[in-house]
Amino acid sequence: MRQGSGRNNKFIFMKIIIDARFFGTETGIGRYVKEVVENLEQIDKTNQYVIFLSSKNWDLYNPKNINFKKKKVDLNWYTLKEQLFLGKYIDEEKADIAYLPHLNIPFFLKTPYVMTVHDLILKHFKSVRASTLGPLKFYIKYFFYNFILSRGVRRARKIIAPTYFVRNEIIKELGVDPDKVRVVYEGLSALPRNIDLGKNFLRDKGILSPYILYVGNAYPHKNLDCLIEAFHKIKKEQSDLQLVLVGKRDYFSKRLEEESRKKYSQFNIKYPKDILFYGYASDEELVTLYKYAKVYAFPSLMEGFGLPPLEALSFNLPVVCSDIPALHEVLGNAVLYFNPYNVEDIKEVLKKSLIGYSTDANVNTLLARYQFKKTAEEYLEIFYKNVNINKKDTRRK
Repeated sequence: MRQGSGRNNKFIFMKIIIDARFFGTETGIGRYVKEVVENLEQIDKTNQYVIFLSSKNWDLYNPKNINFKKKKVDLNWYTLKEQLFLGKYIDEEKADIAYLPHLNIPFFLKTPYVMTVHDLILKHFKSVRASTLGPLKFYIKYFFYNFILSRGVRRARKIIAPTYFVRNEIIKELGVDPDKVRVVYEGLSALPRNIDLGKNFLRDKGILSPYILYVGNAYPHKNLDCLIEAFHKIKKEQSDLQLVLVGKRDYFSKRLEEESRKKYSQFNIKYPKDILFYGYASDEELVTLYKYAKVYAFPSLMEGFGLPPLEALSFNLPVVCSDIPALHEVLGNAVLYFNPYNVEDIKEVLKKSLIGYSTDANVNTLLARYQFKKTAEEYLEIFYKNVNINKKDTRRK
């Protein structure tokens, strides 16, 4: 770290490590990391950054500024190897501060760090169904999840939460000093909004009818089984309707499809004609899916922020979602809410949205709150306030 003087004050020039091994668009955290890195590069031409990437996403990011460089670190997430060696790789850079965008803080890390805790969903939905592991391995991994998370928040210089709901959860569940946790809202992703692949593209993908859209993964807390059941009830009254579930075709998505096929095999529900498991969508495909959908549904039982419904609103798409704290905080009165545990309520709210509704919300004002440029500016401020000023480990307040 170097200090330079301006006319009336001093500037601190930092070396900052960002663990961006999640960088990409296939996961929510990956997209989040991508936006944070790219927006920091736009606003900060002074400090030196080293961006840790893996071989999988190495070609996805190419620094445009001379103060940003990338370094390949091939350590898989949530592994023993990561715990043993990631701290060493970070410490070798002799940085002033590191930013780690998730809870997997390496055990031997000595460099001061800021971390983000996106949610505490696993603490509330501890279930073998939420894992691909068997019961014994799952509970062993859950033990280490708690250990690493608790140790990580205890040693962090600052903890970033995406909402006040998550901040309160961190303070309550992990016993963290409230002054140590700061809320920084996420932003809307930089999707290519001028792209329109058209109805012929959708037809080629098997989307032939007015459709309800969901975007996200198929983990159990996403509550897609209740959405499918509600859709089945609506389908009896509106036969031309389709449900399109967009998300990576992993173990959880395939299991959900298999179970729903068995459950509704005696009814007149056809796959993919009525319920389409779309799979992963590129940004261009995602924009087109948002543009032509009839309504966006988000039935999750718990969220830390909830980016997909916010994206849907940005395309003027009616949104119905779960009546849960984080979504209320982020979406306000711009959407219709339902009880995610009540299939009849989900059905009725979906029906209301399908015939059209309006709210008193100013959606443009709401969306203006969520910009990744603002997110990056707040991150940079946090880095400055939590970096070492001298060898005595003094912190700026």
